[in-house]
Amino acid sequence: MKTRGITEGAMFCALAVILALACFYVPFIAILMLFIPVPIIVLGQRQGLKVSLVASVAATIIIALFLGPINALSFGALLLVVGCSLGYTYHRNGSPFIKITVGYLGFGLVVIALIASYQFLMGVSFTADFFQLIETSTKEAITLYETSGIMDTNQLSAAKETMNAQMINMKMIIPTAMLLIPLIFSFANVAISDGILKRLRYSVQGIKPLAQWQMPKSLKYFLFMLLMGSFILDIFQVTAIPEIYTVNIMNLVYLVYFVMGLSLIFDFMEYKKQDNKALKVVVVMIALLLQFIVTMIGVADTYMEIRKIFHEGSKAK
Repeated sequence: MKTRGITEGAMFCALAVILALACFYVPFIAILMLFIPVPIIVLGQRQGLKVSLVASVAATIIIALFLGPINALSFGALLLVVGCSLGYTYHRNGSPFIKITVGYLGFGLVVIALIASYQFLMGVSFTADFFQLIETSTKEAITLYETSGIMDTNQLSAAKETMNAQMINMKMIIPTAMLLIPLIFSFANVAISDGILKRLRYSVQGIKPLAQWQMPKSLKYFLFMLLMGSFILDIFQVTAIPEIYTVNIMNLVYLVYFVMGLSLIFDFMEYKKQDNKALKVVVVMIALLLQFIVTMIGVADTYMEIRKIFHEGSKAK
Protein backbone atom coordinates (compact mmCIF):
# COMPACT_ATOMS: atom_id res chain seq x y z
CA MET A 1 0.00 0.00 0.00
CA LYS A 2 1.51 3.35 -1.08
CA THR A 3 2.09 6.26 1.31
CA ARG A 4 -0.51 8.36 -0.48
CA GLY A 5 -3.06 5.55 -0.15
CA ILE A 6 -2.35 5.26 3.60
CA THR A 7 -2.70 9.03 4.05
CA GLU A 8 -5.96 9.27 2.14
CA GLY A 9 -7.27 6.12 3.82
CA ALA A 10 -6.61 7.63 7.25
CA MET A 11 -8.24 10.91 6.23
CA PHE A 12 -11.43 9.33 4.85
CA CYS A 13 -11.54 6.90 7.78
CA ALA A 14 -11.51 9.87 10.18
CA LEU A 15 -14.23 11.58 8.13
CA ALA A 16 -16.45 8.48 8.32
CA VAL A 17 -15.91 8.22 12.10
CA ILE A 18 -16.76 11.91 12.63
CA LEU A 19 -19.93 11.53 10.55
CA ALA A 20 -20.94 8.40 12.51
CA LEU A 21 -20.41 10.10 15.89
CA ALA A 22 -22.32 13.19 14.76
CA CYS A 23 -25.25 11.04 13.61
CA PHE A 24 -25.30 9.17 16.93
CA TYR A 25 -25.05 12.16 19.27
CA VAL A 26 -27.05 14.76 17.30
CA PRO A 27 -30.57 13.32 16.78
CA PHE A 28 -31.80 15.74 14.10
CA ILE A 29 -28.99 14.77 11.70
CA ALA A 30 -29.33 11.00 12.29
CA ILE A 31 -30.65 10.61 8.72
CA LEU A 32 -27.10 11.40 7.53
CA MET A 33 -26.13 7.94 8.79
CA LEU A 34 -27.39 6.56 5.49
CA PHE A 35 -24.86 8.74 3.63
CA ILE A 36 -21.88 7.46 5.63
CA PRO A 37 -20.76 5.29 2.65
CA VAL A 38 -19.94 8.44 0.61
CA PRO A 39 -16.39 9.00 2.01
CA ILE A 40 -15.54 5.34 1.36
CA ILE A 41 -17.03 5.53 -2.16
CA VAL A 42 -14.81 8.52 -2.97
CA LEU A 43 -11.80 6.75 -1.42
CA GLY A 44 -12.57 3.60 -3.43
CA GLN A 45 -12.59 5.57 -6.67
CA ARG A 46 -9.29 7.25 -5.82
CA GLN A 47 -7.34 4.37 -4.27
CA GLY A 48 -9.14 1.12 -5.12
CA LEU A 49 -10.80 -1.67 -3.16
CA LYS A 50 -7.90 -2.65 -0.87
CA VAL A 51 -7.47 0.80 0.69
CA SER A 52 -11.22 1.33 1.06
CA LEU A 53 -11.60 -2.06 2.82
CA VAL A 54 -8.79 -1.27 5.27
CA ALA A 55 -10.22 2.20 5.96
CA SER A 56 -13.72 0.77 6.50
CA VAL A 57 -12.51 -1.87 8.96
CA ALA A 58 -10.42 0.74 10.82
CA ALA A 59 -13.39 3.13 10.97
CA THR A 60 -15.66 0.36 12.29
CA ILE A 61 -13.17 -0.51 15.06
CA ILE A 62 -12.82 3.16 16.09
CA ILE A 63 -16.62 3.61 16.09
CA ALA A 64 -16.90 0.49 18.28
CA LEU A 65 -14.48 2.04 20.79
CA PHE A 66 -16.71 5.13 21.09
CA LEU A 67 -20.21 3.67 20.68
CA GLY A 68 -19.84 -0.02 21.49
CA PRO A 69 -19.81 -3.03 19.15
CA ILE A 70 -23.60 -3.23 18.66
CA ASN A 71 -23.90 0.35 17.38
CA ALA A 72 -20.73 -0.04 15.33
CA LEU A 73 -22.21 -2.98 13.41
CA SER A 74 -24.78 -0.86 11.57
CA PHE A 75 -22.20 1.78 10.63
CA GLY A 76 -19.66 -0.89 9.68
CA ALA A 77 -22.19 -2.69 7.49
CA LEU A 78 -22.87 0.50 5.54
CA LEU A 79 -19.15 1.23 5.14
CA LEU A 80 -18.12 -2.29 4.14
CA VAL A 81 -21.12 -3.51 2.15
CA VAL A 82 -22.32 -0.30 0.49
CA GLY A 83 -19.24 1.94 0.58
CA CYS A 84 -16.65 -0.60 -0.58
CA SER A 85 -18.84 -2.21 -3.24
CA LEU A 86 -19.85 1.15 -4.73
CA GLY A 87 -16.28 2.46 -4.46
CA TYR A 88 -15.06 -0.57 -6.44
CA THR A 89 -17.81 -0.01 -9.02
CA TYR A 90 -16.71 3.62 -9.42
CA HIS A 91 -13.07 2.52 -9.68
CA ARG A 92 -14.06 0.19 -12.54
CA ASN A 93 -15.95 3.07 -14.21
CA GLY A 94 -19.36 1.42 -13.90
CA SER A 95 -22.37 2.88 -15.67
CA PRO A 96 -25.02 4.81 -13.67
CA PHE A 97 -27.36 1.81 -13.89
CA ILE A 98 -24.69 -0.56 -12.52
CA LYS A 99 -23.80 1.86 -9.72
CA ILE A 100 -27.42 2.28 -8.62
CA THR A 101 -27.98 -1.49 -8.84
CA VAL A 102 -24.89 -2.25 -6.72
CA GLY A 103 -25.94 0.39 -4.19
CA TYR A 104 -29.49 -0.97 -4.16
CA LEU A 105 -28.30 -4.52 -3.47
CA GLY A 106 -25.92 -3.26 -0.78
CA PHE A 107 -28.53 -1.18 1.03
CA GLY A 108 -31.05 -4.01 0.64
CA LEU A 109 -28.69 -6.48 2.32
CA VAL A 110 -27.97 -4.03 5.15
CA VAL A 111 -31.67 -3.32 5.76
CA ILE A 112 -32.52 -7.05 5.80
CA ALA A 113 -29.58 -7.79 8.12
CA LEU A 114 -30.52 -4.98 10.53
CA ILE A 115 -34.17 -6.07 10.70
CA ALA A 116 -33.17 -9.72 11.20
CA SER A 117 -30.70 -8.69 13.93
CA TYR A 118 -33.35 -6.58 15.66
CA GLN A 119 -35.81 -9.46 15.65
CA PHE A 120 -33.14 -11.90 16.90
CA LEU A 121 -31.94 -9.64 19.73
CA MET A 122 -35.34 -8.27 20.81
CA GLY A 123 -37.32 -11.45 20.20
CA VAL A 124 -40.17 -9.56 18.51
CA SER A 125 -41.16 -8.82 14.92
CA PHE A 126 -39.82 -5.47 13.72
CA THR A 127 -43.01 -4.62 11.84
CA ALA A 128 -45.25 -5.73 14.73
CA ASP A 129 -43.25 -3.57 17.14
CA PHE A 130 -43.36 -0.63 14.73
CA PHE A 131 -47.13 -0.78 14.26
CA GLN A 132 -47.73 -1.32 17.96
CA LEU A 133 -45.84 1.92 18.61
CA ILE A 134 -47.98 3.77 16.04
CA GLU A 135 -51.22 2.31 17.42
CA THR A 136 -50.26 3.34 20.95
CA SER A 137 -49.48 6.87 19.77
CA THR A 138 -52.79 7.19 17.88
CA LYS A 139 -54.77 5.88 20.87
CA GLU A 140 -53.09 8.43 23.11
CA ALA A 141 -53.95 11.17 20.61
CA ILE A 142 -57.60 10.06 20.52
CA THR A 143 -57.70 9.96 24.34
CA LEU A 144 -56.29 13.49 24.44
CA TYR A 145 -59.01 14.71 22.06
CA GLU A 146 -61.68 12.99 24.16
CA THR A 147 -60.53 14.52 27.45
CA SER A 148 -59.94 18.00 26.01
CA GLY A 149 -63.36 18.17 24.34
CA ILE A 150 -61.91 19.50 21.08
CA MET A 151 -63.97 17.01 19.05
CA ASP A 152 -67.54 15.84 19.49
CA THR A 153 -68.59 12.16 19.37
CA ASN A 154 -69.16 12.09 15.59
CA GLN A 155 -65.82 13.71 14.84
CA LEU A 156 -64.02 11.29 17.16
CA SER A 157 -65.61 8.24 15.54
CA ALA A 158 -64.72 9.60 12.09
CA ALA A 159 -61.12 10.22 13.23
CA LYS A 160 -60.89 6.66 14.60
CA GLU A 161 -62.18 5.20 11.32
CA THR A 162 -59.69 7.29 9.33
CA MET A 163 -56.78 6.21 11.52
CA ASN A 164 -57.80 2.54 11.31
CA ALA A 165 -58.02 2.79 7.51
CA GLN A 166 -54.59 4.43 7.38
CA MET A 167 -53.12 1.67 9.56
CA ILE A 168 -54.51 -0.98 7.20
CA ASN A 169 -53.06 0.89 4.19
CA MET A 170 -49.67 1.23 5.87
CA LYS A 171 -49.55 -2.50 6.58
CA MET A 172 -50.44 -3.21 2.95
CA ILE A 173 -47.63 -1.11 1.49
CA ILE A 174 -44.78 -2.44 3.66
CA PRO A 175 -43.35 -4.53 0.75
CA THR A 176 -43.37 -1.44 -1.50
CA ALA A 177 -41.54 0.56 1.16
CA MET A 178 -38.98 -2.21 1.67
CA LEU A 179 -38.25 -2.20 -2.06
CA LEU A 180 -38.11 1.58 -2.45
CA ILE A 181 -36.05 2.58 0.60
CA PRO A 182 -32.80 0.92 -0.63
CA LEU A 183 -33.40 2.38 -4.11
CA ILE A 184 -33.86 5.93 -2.79
CA PHE A 185 -30.71 5.81 -0.66
CA SER A 186 -28.70 4.15 -3.42
CA PHE A 187 -29.75 6.88 -5.84
CA ALA A 188 -28.93 9.62 -3.30
CA ASN A 189 -25.48 8.18 -2.48
CA VAL A 190 -24.61 7.82 -6.15
CA ALA A 191 -25.78 11.37 -6.93
CA ILE A 192 -23.76 12.85 -4.03
CA SER A 193 -20.66 10.80 -4.89
CA ASP A 194 -20.93 11.85 -8.56
CA GLY A 195 -21.06 15.50 -7.52
CA ILE A 196 -18.04 15.22 -5.21
CA LEU A 197 -15.94 13.30 -7.75
CA LYS A 198 -16.78 15.75 -10.53
CA ARG A 199 -15.57 18.58 -8.29
CA LEU A 200 -12.36 16.59 -7.82
CA ARG A 201 -12.15 16.52 -11.65
CA TYR A 202 -12.79 12.82 -12.10
CA SER A 203 -14.48 11.64 -15.26
CA VAL A 204 -17.70 10.11 -13.94
CA GLN A 205 -20.65 8.69 -15.85
CA GLY A 206 -23.33 10.75 -14.12
CA ILE A 207 -27.04 10.05 -13.84
CA LYS A 208 -28.99 11.62 -16.68
CA PRO A 209 -31.14 14.64 -15.76
CA LEU A 210 -34.75 13.66 -15.03
CA ALA A 211 -35.91 15.55 -18.13
CA GLN A 212 -33.98 13.09 -20.33
CA TRP A 213 -35.36 9.90 -18.80
CA GLN A 214 -37.17 7.63 -21.23
CA MET A 215 -38.83 4.30 -20.65
CA PRO A 216 -37.46 1.25 -22.52
CA LYS A 217 -39.95 -0.38 -24.90
CA SER A 218 -39.83 -3.70 -23.06
CA LEU A 219 -40.81 -1.95 -19.80
CA LYS A 220 -43.62 -0.09 -21.59
CA TYR A 221 -45.22 -3.35 -22.71
CA PHE A 222 -44.64 -5.05 -19.36
CA LEU A 223 -46.32 -2.22 -17.43
CA PHE A 224 -49.17 -2.16 -19.93
CA MET A 225 -49.76 -5.88 -19.34
CA LEU A 226 -49.80 -5.29 -15.58
CA LEU A 227 -52.32 -2.46 -16.02
CA MET A 228 -54.57 -4.64 -18.14
CA GLY A 229 -54.22 -7.50 -15.67
CA SER A 230 -55.24 -5.25 -12.78
CA PHE A 231 -58.19 -3.94 -14.81
CA ILE A 232 -59.39 -7.49 -15.58
CA LEU A 233 -59.07 -8.52 -11.92
CA ASP A 234 -61.19 -5.53 -10.88
CA ILE A 235 -63.82 -6.13 -13.57
CA PHE A 236 -64.30 -9.81 -12.75
CA GLN A 237 -63.66 -9.30 -9.01
CA VAL A 238 -61.06 -12.05 -8.85
CA THR A 239 -60.14 -12.79 -5.22
CA ALA A 240 -57.80 -15.76 -5.73
CA ILE A 241 -54.77 -13.43 -5.70
CA PRO A 242 -54.16 -11.88 -2.24
CA GLU A 243 -54.83 -8.13 -2.22
CA ILE A 244 -51.41 -7.33 -0.77
CA TYR A 245 -49.74 -8.55 -3.99
CA THR A 246 -51.93 -6.55 -6.37
CA VAL A 247 -51.74 -3.40 -4.22
CA ASN A 248 -47.94 -3.41 -4.01
CA ILE A 249 -47.40 -4.30 -7.67
CA MET A 250 -49.72 -1.51 -8.81
CA ASN A 251 -48.12 0.96 -6.40
CA LEU A 252 -44.79 0.32 -8.11
CA VAL A 253 -46.39 0.62 -11.57
CA TYR A 254 -48.02 3.95 -10.68
CA LEU A 255 -44.74 5.19 -9.21
CA VAL A 256 -42.94 4.53 -12.49
CA TYR A 257 -45.63 6.42 -14.42
CA PHE A 258 -45.47 9.27 -11.88
CA VAL A 259 -41.71 9.60 -12.40
CA MET A 260 -42.20 9.62 -16.19
CA GLY A 261 -44.88 12.29 -15.81
CA LEU A 262 -42.47 14.40 -13.78
CA SER A 263 -39.82 13.77 -16.43
CA LEU A 264 -42.16 15.13 -19.12
CA ILE A 265 -42.88 18.25 -17.04
CA PHE A 266 -39.16 18.89 -16.53
CA ASP A 267 -38.51 18.29 -20.24
CA PHE A 268 -41.18 20.86 -21.10
CA MET A 269 -39.59 23.32 -18.65
CA GLU A 270 -36.25 22.88 -20.41
CA TYR A 271 -37.99 23.37 -23.76
CA LYS A 272 -39.38 26.66 -22.41
CA LYS A 273 -35.92 27.49 -20.96
CA GLN A 274 -37.26 27.55 -17.38
CA ASP A 275 -34.14 26.28 -15.62
CA ASN A 276 -34.65 27.87 -12.20
CA LYS A 277 -33.92 25.33 -9.43
CA ALA A 278 -36.36 26.94 -6.99
CA LEU A 279 -39.11 26.63 -9.61
CA LYS A 280 -38.28 22.94 -10.05
CA VAL A 281 -38.61 22.37 -6.30
CA VAL A 282 -42.03 24.07 -6.37
CA VAL A 283 -43.05 21.90 -9.34
CA VAL A 284 -42.05 18.71 -7.47
CA MET A 285 -44.05 19.79 -4.41
CA ILE A 286 -47.12 20.52 -6.53
CA ALA A 287 -46.66 17.22 -8.38
CA LEU A 288 -46.70 15.34 -5.07
CA LEU A 289 -50.02 17.01 -4.23
CA LEU A 290 -51.40 16.15 -7.69
CA GLN A 291 -50.03 12.62 -7.96
CA PHE A 292 -52.98 11.23 -9.93
CA ILE A 293 -52.76 13.92 -12.62
CA VAL A 294 -48.98 13.61 -12.96
CA THR A 295 -49.30 9.81 -13.13
CA MET A 296 -51.86 10.13 -15.95
CA ILE A 297 -49.49 12.52 -17.74
CA GLY A 298 -46.80 9.85 -17.41
CA VAL A 299 -49.12 7.19 -18.86
CA ALA A 300 -50.02 9.47 -21.77
CA ASP A 301 -46.37 10.30 -22.53
CA THR A 302 -45.32 6.64 -22.29
CA TYR A 303 -47.76 5.44 -24.94
CA MET A 304 -48.44 8.61 -26.98
CA GLU A 305 -44.93 10.15 -26.82
CA ILE A 306 -46.22 13.64 -26.01
CA ARG A 307 -42.76 15.14 -25.63
CA LYS A 308 -42.03 14.41 -29.30
CA ILE A 309 -44.88 16.75 -30.26
CA PHE A 310 -43.36 19.95 -28.86
CA HIS A 311 -39.79 18.90 -29.76
CA GLU A 312 -40.76 18.29 -33.40
CA GLY A 313 -42.72 21.56 -33.36
CA SER A 314 -39.60 23.44 -32.26
CA LYS A 315 -37.56 21.80 -35.05
CA ALA A 316 -40.18 22.80 -37.63
CA LYS A 317 -39.80 26.44 -36.60
